[in-house]
Amino acid sequence: MRAPKLARVLLDTNIHRRTTRGLSKTTSITPESSSNKEDAVLSHCDPLHKETVSRAIERGERALERWSVETTEFMDPGAMTSVVSSVRARFGDEVAIEQWGGFSAAERRRATISRSETPASDEEVRANVKVLRVSGNFMFDAATHRDFLGAILGTGIKRERVGDIVVTGERGADVMVTPEMCEFLSTALTSVRTVKVEAREVDASELKVPEPKTEEMQTSESSTRLDAIGSAGFRMSRSKFMAHVDSGDVKVNWKEVSKGRHDLNAGDVISCRGKGRVEVLEINPARKEGRFFVRLLRFV
Repeated sequence: MRAPKLARVLLDTNIHRRTTRGLSKTTSITPESSSNKEDAVLSHCDPLHKETVSRAIERGERALERWSVETTEFMDPGAMTSVVSSVRARFGDEVAIEQWGGFSAAERRRATISRSETPASDEEVRANVKVLRVSGNFMFDAATHRDFLGAILGTGIKRERVGDIVVTGERGADVMVTPEMCEFLSTALTSVRTVKVEAREVDASELKVPEPKTEEMQTSESSTRLDAIGSAGFRMSRSKFMAHVDSGDVKVNWKEVSKGRHDLNAGDVISCRGKGRVEVLEINPARKEGRFFVRLLRFV
């Protein structure tokens, strides 16, 4: 099967020097100008993503100066949105960004940054994500996504080195990781829960991602607040849902939300730790005054 074409984002910049990758010449960026632009960009980005955006901008500067291909850590969609928009504001159309997470529907992805005159090839982008197959007999001790992630982080690596985890039931899981972590985990990861496991790299062509289980539902609510729509989407009482909010388990568009009165819009994604996520497909005024017709898609 032909691999899905990678989405390419071409961005604007004030630098207009043209050459090709591999030449010994480099593009000079004035340190003071670079610092001022970065500060301006960071002042407008999401505070939760400032460190991630700052590192991405540093990689963008290296790509411009050295004619190199630079790759970020794994990011969730919220952080990726901040990175793409910030790099666009900082550099402009001489920088190309491509995203890849191991498979086309991956949620956590890495961004590859290069000069637009010599953009990274599909092979270069895909080579930055490896598939680690974690195999074991989980027939009598089933492991969840959280179990696999906990075991992996328990080896001492950071979360940003790990992408999506595709649990394959009794057989184990396929984990998207950076190339260097693939080699490390092949020896460091020996068990998940009480099950002994073998971790080894497999070719991406062996990856089998099951279709997500979804359920569409409709509800009539008195407001568009998170506590109202979230409790309906996850089919729990409002008080129980708010307990998850207060515990920091709930995010909207991958950002933690601490208030139930947060207003939602069509297109928003609500996630609740251990419960899956709900996408708001549609919000419209209902026929009955003071109520809203809400259509949701729950991923279970």
